[in-house]
Amino acid sequence: MEDENESPSHSSDSIESEPDYEMSPESVSESNGSNCDDDDDDEEQKPAARSAPPPSHQRKSQNVDALLRGNLEVRRQSLFPRVYPVTDAETTLRQPFKPPSCSGYSENKEQLARRLCARKRFVPWGSTRPVLLNITNRFNTPNTEKEDSEESVALPPGIEPLVLWKPEESKERDGEFMSVVVDPLLVKFLRPHQREGVQFMFDCVSGNMSATNINGCILADDMGLGKTLQSITLLYTLLRQGFDGKPMVKKAIIVTPTSLVSNWEDEIKKWVGERVKLVALCESTREDVISSINSFTRPCSPLQVLIVSYETFRMHSSKFNQSGSCDLLICDEAHRLKNDQTLTNRALASLSCKRRILLSGTPMQNDLEEFYAMVNFTNPGVLGDATFFRRYYEMPIICGREPTATEEEKRLGSERSAELSGKVNQFILRRTNALLSNHLPPKIIEVVCCKLTPLQSELYNHFIHSKNVKRAISEEAKQSKILAYITALKKLCNHPKLIYDTIKSGSPGTSGLEDCLRFFPQELFSGRSGSWTGGDGIWVELSGKMHVLARLLAQLRQKTDDRIVLVSNYTQVLLL
Repeated sequence: MEDENESPSHSSDSIESEPDYEMSPESVSESNGSNCDDDDDDEEQKPAARSAPPPSHQRKSQNVDALLRGNLEVRRQSLFPRVYPVTDAETTLRQPFKPPSCSGYSENKEQLARRLCARKRFVPWGSTRPVLLNITNRFNTPNTEKEDSEESVALPPGIEPLVLWKPEESKERDGEFMSVVVDPLLVKFLRPHQREGVQFMFDCVSGNMSATNINGCILADDMGLGKTLQSITLLYTLLRQGFDGKPMVKKAIIVTPTSLVSNWEDEIKKWVGERVKLVALCESTREDVISSINSFTRPCSPLQVLIVSYETFRMHSSKFNQSGSCDLLICDEAHRLKNDQTLTNRALASLSCKRRILLSGTPMQNDLEEFYAMVNFTNPGVLGDATFFRRYYEMPIICGREPTATEEEKRLGSERSAELSGKVNQFILRRTNALLSNHLPPKIIEVVCCKLTPLQSELYNHFIHSKNVKRAISEEAKQSKILAYITALKKLCNHPKLIYDTIKSGSPGTSGLEDCLRFFPQELFSGRSGSWTGGDGIWVELSGKMHVLARLLAQLRQKTDDRIVLVSNYTQVLLL
């Protein structure tokens, strides 16, 4: 600042912003407040004249004095560079661009990608030099996902790598063969019995078994042992590795019941993410199914896995006749293939794929013909044709089990049974839930009896004393009517809303409950239609089971971090 007496060449005082001087927020506010009252200005002048303030305070007081005289020229300085100073050496960049999730964005994403690619030189606020930004354009760099998917994952301490096959040292040095090792991404989640299962399936489908004509297997583990995870582990390994360094499997088909198609898709994405290119045909139109199958079977298609239902595969099996359309076939719930005369079995058997994996919790039945159908589908010809199997194995085994069988027949039946077991046990693996005893706490079952609520008691008494129920008890009634009454009582004990829905819909089983609507509290319903509105916690109080369950869940949530599974005979109860 220059005073009027020191610079006579200027007709007014001025404030010049010097490079090493930053105005404080107080001086800025005072400079902007030129219309303040005289009383306020006097109060501001008095503290400045009492003591000798530092130079910055002196400038402040000089600014105030010049402002009071009314001949002050103010040159405004930008406030943001002082609040957020940025130097050339320390530049704070904005966060990477995130595309908006709105409709219409996909239509302009290519144009947006070009704009982002061109906007690589960005001048931050307060800086005079541009900074080269490393903008990642996922639309113009298709290898980005591949690089992300191939990031290395280290095994936790104490977990050994899972080597499925290792060549001889001489061949390994020559580079003739390469080891097949399961990715640590999956190894760290495998339990001991699952590691054995993956090794077993690999030995079967890769042809490493001592016996010939074995290229498939049956994994017959009990439910809960992780058949899906073992299959995904093998599938992911074969899609990436092989004996000669090339993938052993290029295309795989997973055939499953319709209700499990989406489950398989979710499981694959859960364990391996986007590392596997797949297509799942679930609730798709005919046009979408045909288009997806054509895209999968195309020779240069990037799709690696097709998840399809048994019915969809049967209807479009002719599209898989070309060679190379499938290198690995996985059949879930494979007990559906126990009849080799069905169209589904024939369609899958005609698939030109030797590597076949069957998953089923109950593959072995007392019917030897059904057992033969599954075994022959897995490894065709390993037990001969149907006529030979029936004459050589089935008839002697069945005759040896008859009560009237002679000692010779029993001996022959035992020999053929042992011979059959020795052959099929090479490619059938069966484990029970006893393996989980080392990993799970002991199972405790507690039966809790819950009292009925007053509403349930009224409905119950009204129902059992109705004329229809008394007539059904005293007289000989049809079995279907008795079962309908039992079902009504089951619904009543679960939740009264099930009874209300039954009455409103007029479905069978409402006899004896015709005039029960008067027992329900009217405040729970709204509108002319009488729709159930429930309320905050009101519906819980109407059922004894629900009341106990709500209190139990509240305690478990406060005191534990346990996961809870609720099972009900009626899905309507779970939706309440």
